[in-house]
Amino acid sequence: MARHVTLVRILDQLRAEARLSMNPAHNHQVRDSHVNLLQRVQERLWDDFTWPHLRVQRMQKVQAGQRYYSPPPEMQIDNIENLQIYDSGGWQPMLPGIYAEHYSAHNSDLDERAYPPQRWQIHEDEDLELWPISDTDANQDTMEGMLKFTGIRNLKPFVADSDRADLDDRLLVMFAAAELLAASGAKDAQLKLDQANQIYRRLRSGLTPRRRFKMFGIGVAPPPTKEYVVFHDRSGGGGGGSAPAALPGPAGPPGVRGSIWTTGVGAPVATDALVGDMYLNESNGDVWRYDGAAWALR
Repeated sequence: MARHVTLVRILDQLRAEARLSMNPAHNHQVRDSHVNLLQRVQERLWDDFTWPHLRVQRMQKVQAGQRYYSPPPEMQIDNIENLQIYDSGGWQPMLPGIYAEHYSAHNSDLDERAYPPQRWQIHEDEDLELWPISDTDANQDTMEGMLKFTGIRNLKPFVADSDRADLDDRLLVMFAAAELLAASGAKDAQLKLDQANQIYRRLRSGLTPRRRFKMFGIGVAPPPTKEYVVFHDRSGGGGGGSAPAALPGPAGPPGVRGSIWTTGVGAPVATDALVGDMYLNESNGDVWRYDGAAWALR
């Protein structure tokens, strides 16, 4: 499995998986439909998951008096994750959202300007509005006033034989082959789709940080709460009222770890599991439970 494989190679793989003729001349009339299918599969997968290898950073210059800015051409406005401005020797985050109190301080409708811009928001024409309007042009030599966009880039063209896929070749081929087989009524279309989903889960699990879930455990005992005892002056000699006295109890012993969830690809292999621990196999959705002696499939 690999990324950046050429379209012509992926078409060959698709023909093999869909049991079509491997002679390109025999498939000349359906090439465009196969390319279109691969494009649709890649676009759907691109839209379904935030692929880390497609995260990019792009620069733009702040212009004095300019209120609206177009996003980088290879980045959709909805895929912008954050925006920063270089100010006073470092990158400073720009906060999303411009509200009435901001316009009260610097009214952009009246062309009131200041530096540096501190906030941004999406404008109706797929542009970005910066606030306040800058009164200074950016300096590319010192980087002062440069904007840095971080986000997921668009897919590159995937039409010519030499164009390269942005996503994994086997992932695209298996999903596309499953659709072709289903359209022809092949009995193994569902099997091919299951294989495609297995590849997809494996790729996503490798790109998603693993998390450990703690359930029902108390861990280390929390510090005891303070108990307040109120003493009342009953002597009648004045100074009535009450005085609270804090009497903390002794620290308790550490608690026993409770059940936890872990995830991974394949069957569980952990040797430090305790009774009640659970495990999710991300490759097929199987759930396992540790019974004190071995892992058992639920």
